[in-house]
Amino acid sequence: MAILTGAFLLGAYASVQAQQTPIFVVTDTSVRQGQFGAVAISRDTIVSSYPRAAREVRFRFSLNGLENEFPGGTEHTIYLRPRNGRMVTRVYEFGVEDAPAPPTPEQSASSEDGTGGVTFRLDLRRVLASIREKGYYDPPLGARIRRGELAHVYVIGDPEPLTWSYEALRPGSAAELTDRDHDGIYEGTVPIATEYARPRTSDGRALWARTLNLAGFPVLSSSQRIQDALYRLSLEELMQLVREDGALSAGAKWTGVWTRDISLSTILTLAIVAPDAARRSLLAKVDSSGRIIQDTGTGGSWPVSSDRMVWALAAWEIYAATGDSAWLRQSYDITRRSALADLHAVRDAETGLFNGESSFLDWREQSYPRWMQPADIYRSQNLGTNAVHYAAYRVLANMARALGEPGERWDSIADGVQAGMTAYLWQPQRGWYGQYRYGRTYISLSPRAEGLGEALASIYGAASREQRQALIQSAPVVAFGTPTFWPYIEGERFYHNATIWPFVTAYWTWAAAEGGNTAAVQRGLDDATRTTALFLTNKENTVASTGHYEGTALNSDRQLWSVAGTLAGTYRLLFGMRLEPDRLAFRPMVPPSYAGDRTLRGLRYRRAVLTVTVRGYGDAVSAARLDGRAIERAEIPAALIGPHTLEIAMNARWPATTVHLVESRFAPGTPRVTLRGGALRWVPVPGAIRYVVYRNGAPTTRTTSTNVAVRRSDGLQEYQVLAVNAVGDESFLSEPVRVVATGDEQTVKPQAAGLERERAGYTGAGYLRLTRQQNISVTVPVRVSRAGTYAVDMRYANGNGPINTEDKVAVRTLLVDGDTAGVVVMPQRGVNQWNWGWSNVVRAQLTAGAHTLVLTYTPFDENMNRRENTALFDVLRLTRLAPESATTVGRR
Repeated sequence: MAILTGAFLLGAYASVQAQQTPIFVVTDTSVRQGQFGAVAISRDTIVSSYPRAAREVRFRFSLNGLENEFPGGTEHTIYLRPRNGRMVTRVYEFGVEDAPAPPTPEQSASSEDGTGGVTFRLDLRRVLASIREKGYYDPPLGARIRRGELAHVYVIGDPEPLTWSYEALRPGSAAELTDRDHDGIYEGTVPIATEYARPRTSDGRALWARTLNLAGFPVLSSSQRIQDALYRLSLEELMQLVREDGALSAGAKWTGVWTRDISLSTILTLAIVAPDAARRSLLAKVDSSGRIIQDTGTGGSWPVSSDRMVWALAAWEIYAATGDSAWLRQSYDITRRSALADLHAVRDAETGLFNGESSFLDWREQSYPRWMQPADIYRSQNLGTNAVHYAAYRVLANMARALGEPGERWDSIADGVQAGMTAYLWQPQRGWYGQYRYGRTYISLSPRAEGLGEALASIYGAASREQRQALIQSAPVVAFGTPTFWPYIEGERFYHNATIWPFVTAYWTWAAAEGGNTAAVQRGLDDATRTTALFLTNKENTVASTGHYEGTALNSDRQLWSVAGTLAGTYRLLFGMRLEPDRLAFRPMVPPSYAGDRTLRGLRYRRAVLTVTVRGYGDAVSAARLDGRAIERAEIPAALIGPHTLEIAMNARWPATTVHLVESRFAPGTPRVTLRGGALRWVPVPGAIRYVVYRNGAPTTRTTSTNVAVRRSDGLQEYQVLAVNAVGDESFLSEPVRVVATGDEQTVKPQAAGLERERAGYTGAGYLRLTRQQNISVTVPVRVSRAGTYAVDMRYANGNGPINTEDKVAVRTLLVDGDTAGVVVMPQRGVNQWNWGWSNVVRAQLTAGAHTLVLTYTPFDENMNRRENTALFDVLRLTRLAPESATTVGRR
């Protein structure tokens, strides 16, 4: 690790990795990175010698025209760069995921236009050997293929003429692969048209030349031609994202409106530059009951994912920008209804924190250990999600007061979130918040740093002044920006894992400005300039180690929040705009390399039209004049009407500060632990030099061995193991291993008529179907012999959707002796996969004797689907917790 000063980092950065030293330099007209460069020929034209963004080809293979290689969301990816009209893939092995191997830009030379004949190659030797030797092959998905049944092999995917429709596959089509020389390697060539983000100039460079009329936006002019050109490029891409209904797509590849995307983009800049489109987009994410929509997500969306409340932050920004009182009333009611459901289903009263998946990092294995099921992810408490909830309840309080209503209730909830974040997520020894708390019955903290969450905690004030300064100085950044989280997950593909998302860097840079960290502000501005100028589009993400857009699982051009992030460099940093309910404040931070006069003309704020000029450089304003008259603060009151001129002079100070520049590093793999012969045992983890054994969420033993004896004691003990490498990076904790004392666990069948037996794997006489109309209240009488705290969970099945998306999670409220004990969440487990798993754990205090548990469906249990809220209920499990651990909430 290296601590570098802001002065050292002005305009050029060197990676601390010994094997790679990518350097880039930002000037007033250009960006240079090694052999590549981008130059602003004018404010409407940029040329770049960086490899043009090529067309992604995403595909899977299919045996007999069936979905049997990978589930949805997992596929192979190549970038279409033919030479002499042809491109040949490497040889893929059926059912084997691609190992992450990101190319460098030097390996992605620009290629020819036209149509390329792509030859796909597939190794089926292992499949054929299994059929030959055993008489069958069991694919990763779907039914067994017996001897004589393997008739056709296909490639399926996009773009056209490939298709994701299995029904459209036909023998003899271009999508069929054949083994002409009988060596077990199947091949087929498909003609696919090339497509690049930008055209080429006559000398082979990529070209952006503005074509759209930007008259509706503020006009930026400065001595930094490259900044002015990137501002116009981003406004043009924003216009290209407007849909026919006036709402904004999430990106070139993401044509829908996504709650978190539009919200985080609105907060960054859209409330200022496009408030009408932002408002229309936000309203598209409100359901017919007047609640904020949680986008499709892990296990069936809300409440497994719960960051939809970021909508409220965007709504408040629009109100602050426009002063629209009708919008304030409407958005407050929408937010309040959503908050009430969250308080019922998502808030953990014990810690004050909110459960739910990590905000925006919603691709399960890209952020969490693979053993975690969606029910475990629901139980996790994430930094980014809780920073959103903290800010949302502050916003609710502010909205209420602006409407003349009391806001104390909402402030109290926000106070609880803030206290919980400090008590359970903050790591004073590291100087940043941990990424999330996770586990099953007992919860521990993952110490990884999470870029967006750290930034939101700083910007919205969940972090104290001291915490903000510490985390901006201490939290890790890499050579090309702020990683989504660090260290990375070994062996997983790059998307949320091991990547940089420009909008996260934008939020991080804004947070750095709030904390007065000059080095981080300089880095953030230059990072944003590099990516957009070289790529000539606002890419969705880049690989953290290379800074290159190729190598991630998915990547879109003109990604909305990346567009907003580039614009935020102008609005939030170089002009320092902060929207308040009664004023527009300007708090610019301008590095010396960005010095000069910078003017925005035609900036609309409520009923005023402003011309704003910032002169010089510095970390604070030294003087301001409104219409030629000196004013105490660089602020525009909300009541101002008509055209006005604001002139701001900077203080010419840029004190040296530090940032924490780290290598792109991967943590050790997660141990796989089993209980055999009274001992925990695991296979050595590559790179690990020691292990730490956890019992009930707390470390108990450090060892270099790969086995540790355990004993049964009172109640439930949950054991986990993590691996530590030579530099101190920790793996995820392993899947919990349950050790239960005799008599401290029981399962109870529901008492209700109408048990079903269609789905195999149930216990006893059958299972009970729970729907919105059927068995909406199910009573389960229990008797316990000993008083104590009990973990209550439910064995269930839910095959109404895939594990990674859609919105059909089943939700029920658990009553214990008439009082609400918590919410039972039963996520989707796969399309038509009616296999059995366990729900989240709800804790209940029980005295010795008889008790009545009721599983009931309430209006607050309504999921995002609002039609299908179904699960199969097998048994309820009660496990008595060990007395010394019954109050453990998992600080670490």
